[in-house]
Amino acid sequence: MKPRLVLSSNAVWPPPFVVWSFILSYGMVTAGLWFIERPLHINNALVSDSPEVKNIRMVILGMAAALYAFFRLVRFHPVCNQAHADWLKSTPWTAERPLPMGPVHPVFQDVILIAALMAIAKFHAHADPFSPAIVFFFIYLIGMTFLLAATRQWLSCLLLGFLWPTLMLPEVNGWTVAFLLVCIVIVIWDGHRRSLRSFPWNFRSLFNRPASSVFQTDIRLDFGSLNGAVQSSLGWPLMALSPKLKSVTMSQSVCISLAALFGWWSYCLLRSTNAEPTPELFMIFAFIAAFMRLGIYLNGTTAPFHFWARFVWGRILVPGYDQIFLTPVFVAIVGILGATLIKHSGSAFALSESGTFAFIWYLLLAGGPTLQAWALTGQHGFRPPSRTSANKQSLRPL
Repeated sequence: MKPRLVLSSNAVWPPPFVVWSFILSYGMVTAGLWFIERPLHINNALVSDSPEVKNIRMVILGMAAALYAFFRLVRFHPVCNQAHADWLKSTPWTAERPLPMGPVHPVFQDVILIAALMAIAKFHAHADPFSPAIVFFFIYLIGMTFLLAATRQWLSCLLLGFLWPTLMLPEVNGWTVAFLLVCIVIVIWDGHRRSLRSFPWNFRSLFNRPASSVFQTDIRLDFGSLNGAVQSSLGWPLMALSPKLKSVTMSQSVCISLAALFGWWSYCLLRSTNAEPTPELFMIFAFIAAFMRLGIYLNGTTAPFHFWARFVWGRILVPGYDQIFLTPVFVAIVGILGATLIKHSGSAFALSESGTFAFIWYLLLAGGPTLQAWALTGQHGFRPPSRTSANKQSLRPL
């Protein structure tokens, strides 16, 4: 006796209201066209064969495929379903077992639904039957890419960050596109398995960021109350001098990877859009980025003494404080030199623009000092908060 076909989960089927919404929307378009064509059928003036009507039908079919891909991810992935994730934490579930609510990966039911949309596109809409499958495929893969980022699978995200923009290059077509899509699927599948093995995910640390400035980090002390709920804010400047400063320090490998990723994206966008060289735009970006980085470091701090005191005391340079100006100055210089290089690069301007863009980002990310080193060892003072943006407790006399 042949084995019965076992479906993965009945919950994979879309909700009835989604199915009826698609039937009503597509049926209303079909019924309206039938009433329009009925008096014109003798003259063979069929409205349904016009390109505009075909486009409307394909939009409805494409939206149905996109919504179904979105439903598959939101309904079954524990990141999107918080109740599902909380329940899994209380069970002995492991990544070697299937997800109880239903699989995230495509299953047999998905093939049936997408095949139905393809059949409607082929035999009724008289359009490209592969369009619904392509829409479902890309929406699903793009959604999985964002979910890998949400679960901190950074290696997979980095590889996908280089693979996705490669599809935009003019040289990529035919079998090259198929090869890149296979690579994307393999990376996503491996990253998904790794993310399930690292369950439960700690999302709380993603939002445990410092206040508007690391120098304004609040310090709270528990005075040993019975319930441990009584805490007191010590106000400024003790909150600025708090040892619990939290800042992210990137390693050199991360800085190089991110800079190369930004440069590759810019190169692929320039090649795909056939944009003209814009050296002035890159120079303006370098200046704005340099000022923004300097503003981040100067936020909440002040110079150790007045500017004119440097000349009075003979200390023109203060290395412990002036070090924060080095990286912005180098970024501005690279912006000027890069604009000159782009202007004289000719047909290879896309390569020079992307290289300049990547090098600017590397200086912004890896240039010293780090924010943590500047906060703890920089020769600077602390600027008190303005009275308009501070409460009485933060400005009370010490």
